[in-house]
Amino acid sequence: MRVRNADAPGDRDRRQNNEFLMSHARFAAWVLLLSMATFGVPTARAADQVVRQEAPFPVIVDPEATGSAEPVCYEVLRGDFHMHTVYSDGSLSPADRVMEAWQYGFDVIAITDHRNFNAYERALPTAEALDIVLLRGMETGLNGKEHVVALDFSADYEPRNPHQWAEAPGQATVFYQEQWTRLASAGGYAIYAHPHVGLRETMLWGIRQGLLQGIELKNGVVGSGWNTVESHGTYWYPFAFDWAIEHNLTIFANSDVHGARSSVDQTVTLVLARDRSRQGVMEALGGRRTVAYFNNMLCGHQWVLELLMASLVDVRLAQIEGGRTFLCLQNYGPVELTAQITGMPLGPVTLEPYQQILVSVRRAPDTVEIKWTNLYVRPTENLTTTHPLATTTGPSPGSR
Repeated sequence: MRVRNADAPGDRDRRQNNEFLMSHARFAAWVLLLSMATFGVPTARAADQVVRQEAPFPVIVDPEATGSAEPVCYEVLRGDFHMHTVYSDGSLSPADRVMEAWQYGFDVIAITDHRNFNAYERALPTAEALDIVLLRGMETGLNGKEHVVALDFSADYEPRNPHQWAEAPGQATVFYQEQWTRLASAGGYAIYAHPHVGLRETMLWGIRQGLLQGIELKNGVVGSGWNTVESHGTYWYPFAFDWAIEHNLTIFANSDVHGARSSVDQTVTLVLARDRSRQGVMEALGGRRTVAYFNNMLCGHQWVLELLMASLVDVRLAQIEGGRTFLCLQNYGPVELTAQITGMPLGPVTLEPYQQILVSVRRAPDTVEIKWTNLYVRPTENLTTTHPLATTTGPSPGSR
């Protein structure tokens, strides 16, 4: 999290210009290689090919959304709203950071360098070429205390004493309330990043004023430090989950990546957006329609998880020739789901991505209740759903 010393103005300008030209040269070469591969022209080496890791979610239908005669549909976008480049203490250029996010299957990102947002303009051409939604962002906050990730503020915002906001007026640096208000006036959306110093009056003030809108439950780089708690097989901020529910904050899981991403599972914020655009993403964040996805856990507000699961899974009865009855579970998405079926003498049922499972039942119930043991509405409370059962008939399993 350390920020390197600032360069002299002339050195900084030369470094930024050189980086800008080099990143665009790399991107032009990458586009040429991709075009050659697309049109069947052999590339020089297999390592020159960049492959996107992508597995689609189904369209999420919200039949109860107000203000529309037709059901509202959402696209599930994979987001990462906290990352760094060479413009603070990261190791990748803005263009390379965007290309890396594309490769790992992200749809929307924000580059949030410490103290500045210079990377945005340099990353934007690459993001537009790859159809990545890029939000303007930066990391700021109180002197030695809370870090705040700011998103989608206007280009004319001029930060003062970023990362050095004072807790009281009349100090050597700007009073946090004055600067945070200016940031909000510029359209800034604020997330409490890796909430390692607790929920102090500074953040409670931001909540009361409507200025603090989101919080990270999981930060991908802090590990066992920064006051994380080890639970559910990983280090994260379960107490921040409780704060998000109690104060109606948008839920995030971000990488905070500084170096190159590792090949392990990514820390992801799932965004239920009406369309794949900056406006669509920001509307979803303002509407709290996010799910934190990490360590095979999905954490969110109960109503958001219920909305997601209504389109992600199908539960029905299947009557097979010969009088056999099965409970049929279908996972239409790319995430593993674990179901504990109430009232049935069997252990948890694991639904792999896009998998369908038949569970033999002795009688056909009218409804079934399922506790999803890797979906959380609180740190120790799982999502439970109830499903009225419709019966379908068909041949015995395996017949054609």
